[in-house]
This record gives sequence, C-alpha cells and structure tokens, in this order.
Amino acid sequence: MDDQRAVTDNDVKREIADSFSNAASYYDEHAYVQKEVAERLIASLEPWRDIIPAGPIIELGAGTGFVTKGVIDLYPDRVIEVTDLSEGMIEFCSNKFADYENLTFKVADAEQVPEFDEPHYGLTISGFTAHWFDHPAQTLAKWLEITKPGGLLLASFPGNESFPKWRKFCQKLGLPFTANELPDVEEMVIKMSVGPAQVDYYEDTITREYESAKDFFGEFKKLGMDTLKQGRQLTSKEMSLLVEHWDSSTEGKISVDYHVIFLAVKRDFDS
Repeated sequence: MDDQRAVTDNDVKREIADSFSNAASYYDEHAYVQKEVAERLIASLEPWRDIIPAGPIIELGAGTGFVTKGVIDLYPDRVIEVTDLSEGMIEFCSNKFADYENLTFKVADAEQVPEFDEPHYGLTISGFTAHWFDHPAQTLAKWLEITKPGGLLLASFPGNESFPKWRKFCQKLGLPFTANELPDVEEMVIKMSVGPAQVDYYEDTITREYESAKDFFGEFKKLGMDTLKQGRQLTSKEMSLLVEHWDSSTEGKISVDYHVIFLAVKRDFDS
C-alpha cells in the first residue's frame, strides 16, 4: 500500500511539474495574483535586508522568477539557489536571469530537504508554492532547521478560505468542489512554532474579476494550476452546469477571491 501511494504521489508531482512547464510563458505574462503576492513578499523582506546572516539564499518554487528578481535586487552579492519542481520553469527562469553570475538553477522537489551538518542558509524564501506540498508545515519546518540562527524563512501561499464562491456554487449544485485542499494558517503557525522560532503571519484577500466563470477556469488551466491532487475532475456536463449557474447568479463580472497568507519565521539562536 505504501509503495502504491508513493507511485501515485510521484505521478501527481510529475503531472504538476509538466503542467507548469507547459504554462511557463503564459504564466510569466498573466499570473497577476502571483506577481502581486511576490511584490508584497519582497516588500516584507526589505526591513530584514541587512540583518540576514551570512550564507547562501535558497528559493523554493521559483516559477518564472517573480520573487527571484526581488531577491536579486536586495542581495546582488549573495549566492542565490533558484529551485523549482518544473523543468520548464527552471529553463525559463535561467534564461531570464542568464546575466547574473551569483545565481544557480536546479530542478528540485522542495519536499526533499537536503541535509547539512550545520544550518546552511541565511534566507529561505518561497512564493506561492507551499500549497503544492503534501505536508506544507512539516516541509517548511525542515527548511527552517537548515536556516541559520538569526536567519529567516519567508513564504506566501493561498489559504483554505480561498475560492468561497466556487465552493458555494458546487455545494448548491451537489457537485464536487475540485480545488485542491489548501493550508490552514492556524495549523501552519502552530506546527511552525515548535522549536527555536518566532512566527508571524499576515492574511489578506486578493480578488480577480472575469467576464465569466468559463474565463476563470480557462485561466486556471492556462496558468498550469489545474492539476488535481486528489478526487476527480468534473465531467464536461458538470462543468457546464457550474459555469452556467455561477454566471446566471452574478450581475456583471464574476469575482474570485484568493485568501493569501504571508508567513515569516525567524530562526532563533539555540539556547
């Protein structure tokens, strides 16, 4: 059973990686929520700029480089390790930042946390990636362990209060709600608070508008975000029913809410 689960998990990760690889160019131009969240994540890093301890910086789930660019601007002389599960995203990102000698690029699964004899990174940063992890809190906690005392782990991700209208209309129609399960911020904070760490977080809602629900689901797919980690996809008939009901229940454009979490964890010095 465990071997079968491992195969299934690997298949899903491969599907996630391939989906984002195929979407890289479109994502770079049209991932508006991710761009805004990246800018705000970098803004939250600016006050820490000069107090991050020496050592390399690692970015988990770089995508096409929204966060990467901000980290480069703040730390032009640091070694920055840019990683992503998707080969296509890493290829796009490496081409985009080919002129920067302080960057390295690697296809890597962020849930496979490397081991070091001593804490290694001055900063660990991840924009809109942790919700793809099977175990977000445990994975980020492992990255914190290899972040140096006085160092920082910064992450943003959509929380479990995202997409309330999508959920509501599915429930009303008796259809499966096919968004992936998203992290619970309170659970994340509790699990991240174990050990020598100071945890802070901020929640916000970012709203996107579309001419129709069909446009929303179409963009979701074009951005590479439609890989389902569990359950089943809606049939064409079910999707049509959902789109028609959502559109007919809304005057004007439809709105889609992203519940966005910004998480900052400072690694304390061991007592």
